Amino acid sequence: MSQQPQESARDIPEDSPEALFAAIREQRKTDPLAGAKYGGHEIYLRLLEGMKDERGIHLESLLSALGSLAGYACQASIRARNVAQGEPENAGFSVVSTEDGRRFFFGDAMNGALLEGQYSVWSLAAGAAEHAGAQEFCNLDDLVQHTATSVGTAVFGIPRLPEDHTPGIVPLEFLKVLWPALLPILEMFCESPEEWPVVYGVAIQKAIEAGKEVLNPALALQIIMESAVPMARVDLPPA
Repeated sequence: MSQQPQESARDIPEDSPEALFAAIREQRKTDPLAGAKYGGHEIYLRLLEGMKDERGIHLESLLSALGSLAGYACQASIRARNVAQGEPENAGFSVVSTEDGRRFFFGDAMNGALLEGQYSVWSLAAGAAEHAGAQEFCNLDDLVQHTATSVGTAVFGIPRLPEDHTPGIVPLEFLKVLWPALLPILEMFCESPEEWPVVYGVAIQKAIEAGKEVLNPALALQIIMESAVPMARVDLPPA
């Protein structure tokens, strides 16, 4: 998954969307994920622009935002597929409810998109970190267990990171703001919801590569997954 499209959404004039999507359709003949790659590039650029301030980009916040979105995309893609197939939206999920009324979602299909397989969020992020020079990786089993056992507690969804590398806000707050804003891009570039997590995986790869000189890629991977794994489980309130 290291190959990226030769052309990005920003390389084609904004007044020529027909040319962009014609290019994507042509590339899909040899690369079924061409649309997801273009979408990932577009989302990466938009977040760079949107999160920049007078000091530049806070890389830890960018990585946490992308991880949060990638994790939730694993859940949202299954919901969208269920609805398209005429099934109950929550089909295939195990739902855990807490005393305060919150719900959390688990399931094998979601784990596949998040943690397993060639194009899972973990595979794309860890591959990029390794390519950028990471020589060690966060303990995925520990992260999955911590997420499951912290459901309903005050520490759920709070990344366990060095104090000087914490994101600006918690992952759920990134998700509440950014998911509805960026969903139209997913729908525009992807042929099916199954591609949604891949879009964010591509954006993650770009962020790790761009930031490798200022942030250890192994730590970048930890930030991403500490955000992605719990956000795959949350019940996001309607916008």
